[in-house]
Formats: sequence, structure tokens, C-alpha cells
Amino acid sequence: MSKIKVLYVEDDPDWREGLRSFFLGDEKIALYACVSTVEECFTMLRDDPADIVVMDIMLGDQKASGLDATLDISTQYPQIKVIMLSSLDDNDEIFNEAFMNGAYDYLYKNEFERLPEVICAAMHNQHSKYGDRLRKLVQEKRKSLLSEGDRQLLSMIYTGKTQTHIAKELHVSLAAVKKHVGRIMKKFNWEHSSSELADKCQKWGLLEVDRNEKE
Repeated sequence: MSKIKVLYVEDDPDWREGLRSFFLGDEKIALYACVSTVEECFTMLRDDPADIVVMDIMLGDQKASGLDATLDISTQYPQIKVIMLSSLDDNDEIFNEAFMNGAYDYLYKNEFERLPEVICAAMHNQHSKYGDRLRKLVQEKRKSLLSEGDRQLLSMIYTGKTQTHIAKELHVSLAAVKKHVGRIMKKFNWEHSSSELADKCQKWGLLEVDRNEKE
């Protein structure tokens, strides 16, 4: 039986080296690569796909970029399961978003010794113990934040329409569109661009826009 191929994404060299040593000689699991950035992660997945990705949440200077990477992996490589390994304790928002973004499981770094059992469980079980249920709860909660008008506006942004274009199409002022976008971003405590929020909402399944509609 071939070993489970695991890719570890972690910017701390001590942790990368530590997990390399931890899995050295494991009969079931092969930690075949450790990378420090999201870019290296996707390069590796394209060239030599993993069965499991163990993902840190805080990578470099980018806030919670491991969560964004998890969402992209679950979208682009749905067959790969992602296990979050984080030092962030008692942060319900990040914990919930990890599952919303498609994580299979979530471990704290002080319980890293459980990784082998969680990795094996991920390979043998199609669904995580509570991940699917939690994902559904979080998705419903976030869906409830959006009115039909919110979803329409985000869908138009997702397909590449500018706010000026949207204002003309909806026969409203540009100021009204900007105000509406601002309200939506406030609902999500969003600090990045509206196009990034629209893209994320689409990946979360909140918009249901056909990818072919994107300009």
C-alpha cells in the first residue's frame, strides 16, 4: 500500500523541520514536501499533487492567508483534504471560516501529535466528523447577511462589471452603488476590495453565478 502523500505549508522553518523529523520513517504517511508560501504550495500541487495538505493559517505578513489558500484548494482541487494546524487559540471566527473554506479538520499546534490519526481519518472518511455540519451552519449564517439586492450586486461585481456599469444597468446613481457596496463590506467586516469579496462569496456558494458569465 502506498503512503499518504502530505504537503506541509508553514512559514516557520523550525516547524517545517520539526514535522519533517516527526514523520520521518512513518509507515503510513510521507511528508513529501514542506513549503513556506501559498505560491509554492500551488506550484507543488500542480507539479506533484498531495493527498493531504497541512496548512498553517498565518503565513508571512499576510493576515490569515492560509484560510484563503484553503478556499482555493477546495475549489481547484476538491479531492485534496486540508487540515489546518494553527497556534491561534479561542478565535471562533477563524475556526468557523476554516471549515467554511473547505477544511477537513482543525488542530492546534500544541496537539500536533494527533496529526497522524487525523491524516489517516481524512484518507478513509469522505467527510469530517463535524466539518460539513459546521460549514453548513456558517454558510447559512453568512447567507442570511445578504439581501437579494446584495447578492445581485455582488454577482455583477463578480462577473467583472464596474460600479459605473452597474449604476447604469440598474438605473441608479454611482453614489448609491458605492453606498450599497460599503454596507455589504461592513456586514462582513471586509477590508479588501469589493471584487475580492464577490469572488469569495462565489466560492462560498452564496452567489451561484456561472463561472462562464465572468468577463
